[in-house]
Amino acid sequence: MLQAFDRVVNGALAAVRAVCIVQAAAIFVIVVIAVIARYVFGQAVSWTEEVPRYLLIWISFLAGAAGVARRDHVGFDVVFNLLPAPVRRILATLIGVLLLGFGWILFRYGIVFVEDFGADLMETIPYTNYWYYVALPISGALFMLFSMKIIVDALLGRADSAIGSSVD
Repeated sequence: MLQAFDRVVNGALAAVRAVCIVQAAAIFVIVVIAVIARYVFGQAVSWTEEVPRYLLIWISFLAGAAGVARRDHVGFDVVFNLLPAPVRRILATLIGVLLLGFGWILFRYGIVFVEDFGADLMETIPYTNYWYYVALPISGALFMLFSMKIIVDALLGRADSAIGSSVD
């Protein structure tokens, strides 16, 4: 069962990373199109400013969750690694619980945010804001999933392992 959970978490992380790569490539292509349209054809395309901004919002939230999964966020590794193993396990579990709480806040209030403001129209294109506001609750769900993996790893003594690495 634990191996199945590890596979689900690793699969989710791989999907998040792939989506971020596709979105970053889309931003690049859209910006190139905007530059060509403006400076070669003399025509400014209105949506080429707004769409990359929304893609960057998605990348930011998804990459934040991926940072939790990979344990890449800012931390005090030197101090943490100097602690005795039992204290590191307790601290890693506490950090996982705090991240789980933060993920719950993103998830819960992200849903409220989507419900309250999702029906608003975008500035330059005739679509509602639902498609990019939903990045909040999705990111919150990923934060919770990845933090549960951190908690499980800490309780099993695998607190030093990053999600996505081979841990047997």
